[in-house]
Amino acid sequence: MTEQRLRDLLDDDTAGAPPGGVRLADVDARVRRIRRRRGRAAASVAAAALTVTAVTVLTVDARPVPAPAPAAGDVWAGALAQPAPTRAQPTPPLFHGYTKGGRRETFTFESKAGKVSFALTCPPGGYGLIWLNGDLVAAGPCGPTVRQPPGWFGEGMARAGLNELSAAMVKLSDAGTGTMTGERADELLAWTATYPADWRLILADARTRSCRTDVVKVDPKTGEIKAQC
Repeated sequence: MTEQRLRDLLDDDTAGAPPGGVRLADVDARVRRIRRRRGRAAASVAAAALTVTAVTVLTVDARPVPAPAPAAGDVWAGALAQPAPTRAQPTPPLFHGYTKGGRRETFTFESKAGKVSFALTCPPGGYGLIWLNGDLVAAGPCGPTVRQPPGWFGEGMARAGLNELSAAMVKLSDAGTGTMTGERADELLAWTATYPADWRLILADARTRSCRTDVVKVDPKTGEIKAQC
């Protein structure tokens, strides 16, 4: 309440003063009423201002915030792994050379349904084992040394399409003299330690049985062994 405003109120009250004059208590009461009205008005304005501020803050917070850029060390610059290309399975005749005895060697091949033949060449005192699609199909002392044409070791029935052939060479003294079964062959390999030994496995089918297995050519680029048929 300014001094001029108070004077105006007093002059107004004096002009319309009731009998007996204006009391100070009446002026003080009127001043309090005016202050209460102004206080309520100020509170309303403040509440409205808070409402506007809250809406503004919520609107700003609702905006999408971009993620911080990754650190230089977190940026992955590798290439996504691509599926390996499908390779066609080889077909007989196949020639595989190995340098370890006492270990099963496995490969797959494509064939038509029918008989396939295999031969083993290994040092003297070697004993060969051959599995075709999981079944033991040939076992016994393998053929002559690698310097001589091999003798055919045995035959098995291949199925049309993909086949799996496994072979191993162990020492003849370890194989014993009894009939070799699949169970005995598995036990023999289980306790036989690997040892250095050069041996070769040859696989042929009816079409390639007449190929000269003693004369082979190695492709210098791929390492593939080819027979002269």
